[in-house]
Amino acid sequence: MKITVINGNARHGSTWNCKELFCKELEKYDQISVTEFVMPKDTPTQCVGCFNCFNKGENNCPHYEYIRPVVEALEEADLIIMTSPVYAGDITGGLKVLLDHLSYRWMSHRPSPKMFHKAALTIVTTAGAGKKHATKTMTNSLSFWGVKRIFSFQSSVAAMRWEDVKPEKKAKIEKLVVKQAKKIYHTIHNMERISYPFLRGLLFKIMAAMQKSNNWNPIDRKHWEEKGWLNGAKPY
Repeated sequence: MKITVINGNARHGSTWNCKELFCKELEKYDQISVTEFVMPKDTPTQCVGCFNCFNKGENNCPHYEYIRPVVEALEEADLIIMTSPVYAGDITGGLKVLLDHLSYRWMSHRPSPKMFHKAALTIVTTAGAGKKHATKTMTNSLSFWGVKRIFSFQSSVAAMRWEDVKPEKKAKIEKLVVKQAKKIYHTIHNMERISYPFLRGLLFKIMAAMQKSNNWNPIDRKHWEEKGWLNGAKPY
């Protein structure tokens, strides 16, 4: 199993340790290969809103040298793990910078057909509040990329450091990880037999209808035409 991990920050705190628990548990079911990226180190430059990715193609992004390895790893992964502690009620700024750079891959623009057959896991921890909002920010991008099955893990650890998390809380986290990792493995193992989510499929159809009358972005329209999606073909 190939796993691509996008870490929202570089700290080895509660979020990182939860990610490690998932990887160790998944390794009990299958041999895993993990490729990790750490924000903001691996995407150190903010999106400047130049629209090059939309209007000229992603290769023309001024930060393409940072974005390309991430995109390649996402395409190769069987499972995408996206993590973030809660910062000011949302994901980290570093992770948001990456998601901004990848917005050209949304269904409204040029989604990759490979994304429609993948599973993803979001991991969010917080000392207090904000975990639902942070999770929603990540699942929004994953959904609009077309990811087929998205799992979410959230935990209010009530501590600033993993070392300070109470033993009973850690035991509860480990129990939940064991249960969810089993579901993730079986989902990936049976991916081709799992139905594509209805609402995500409906969104794809709406986007296809919009692309048929797209006279504002020829690159986006060409992408849909070349995939055959404007003639009824589907990536799922």
